[in-house]
Amino acid sequence: MPSNAQHWNDAFNVADTTQLGWYQKEHAVSMELISSCDGKKIIDVGAGATTLVDTLLLDDYDVTVLDVSSEALRILSKRHGTNLQYVQGDLTENLKLGIFDIWHDRAVLHFLLNENERKSYVVNLEAAIPSGGFAVIETFSTDGEQMCCGLDLHTYDEGMLTELLGANWILIEAIRHTHINPFGGERPYISTIFKRL
Repeated sequence: MPSNAQHWNDAFNVADTTQLGWYQKEHAVSMELISSCDGKKIIDVGAGATTLVDTLLLDDYDVTVLDVSSEALRILSKRHGTNLQYVQGDLTENLKLGIFDIWHDRAVLHFLLNENERKSYVVNLEAAIPSGGFAVIETFSTDGEQMCCGLDLHTYDEGMLTELLGANWILIEAIRHTHINPFGGERPYISTIFKRL
């Protein structure tokens, strides 16, 4: 089996990233949640080749992107150059990411299948977001798909996310919605805002 990084490098080594199953031209739900958070310094984890960063830059956010895939970061770098800060890393390992106002994740948490991986994710989250900061976490919901990009998923509802983050976080908002992929498939999601106490 290829490494985590190699799997995602292979996924992004395509001619047209708009045909990837998770592609969105517009990010209405993400931006609704992000824009309701205080602060402009944001890290988008599992950024891939997302067009979300285009909107964030237009709205004067200070954007850092993190991905395990060097190929995904290369695609973003080709589009945005020095307008973004780039970090290659795996959130199941101890990373030194810096401090941010907002953490955004639409692409990582639901791929972490074992408890130790999820604990490492929360450790990195809490190291990056101080008291008063926000986590906008979007995952496949429990009534949705169980696989994506050939990988099994760990799906969530509001209660499961609240339990995972623990007592240091309070759930501010949760939105159930359906992502329509480029092939017309329906992918139920849950998108949440948590605030760090």
